[in-house]
Parts: sequence; C-alpha cells; structure tokens
Amino acid sequence: MARFYFHLTSKDSYIPDDSGKELASLNDAYEYALKLIDQILFHVGCDDAEAWKVIISNDELDGQIVVPFPLSYSFPASREVNAGKIQ
Repeated sequence: MARFYFHLTSKDSYIPDDSGKELASLNDAYEYALKLIDQILFHVGCDDAEAWKVIISNDELDGQIVVPFPLSYSFPASREVNAGKIQ
C-alpha cells in the first residue's frame, strides 16, 4: 500500500491534502480522485468547475496525475447520476 495525496488547485487557489489516503495503486488513486470530484461537485455545485483539478501525488510529493474536473458537470442531471459516496 502506498499513501497518495489529493491536492485541489485552480488558477487562484490551492487546497493541500496533508493526510492523504493509503491505496494499493496509482489506478486506485485515480478512481478515488474521480469519486472526490463527484462529491465536491455534488455538494458545492459546478460553478467554475473547469478551473479546478486534483493533483495526485505520492509520499515524495512528486506530481503523479492531474485530474481535471469534467465539463459535463455543467448539466445538473449529470451531477445527480454521477454523485457517489467516497469510501
């Protein structure tokens, strides 16, 4: 298991993840980032969603994957269908 961190960033803001989450692989971290994005958009809406992204890094804090917020969330029906719980 490796620890991955999920930092939120936009042009004007940066929200670091100081605790991270232990996951089996980088692929699992990517799937977790998608769930995180779903939860964020479900709770706060999709205003300026395209400006945000999740940067997944490992214990060495090297950038591993950049996951942009999808533009398809600009439609409310999409949000309701894709909203899932983060485990």
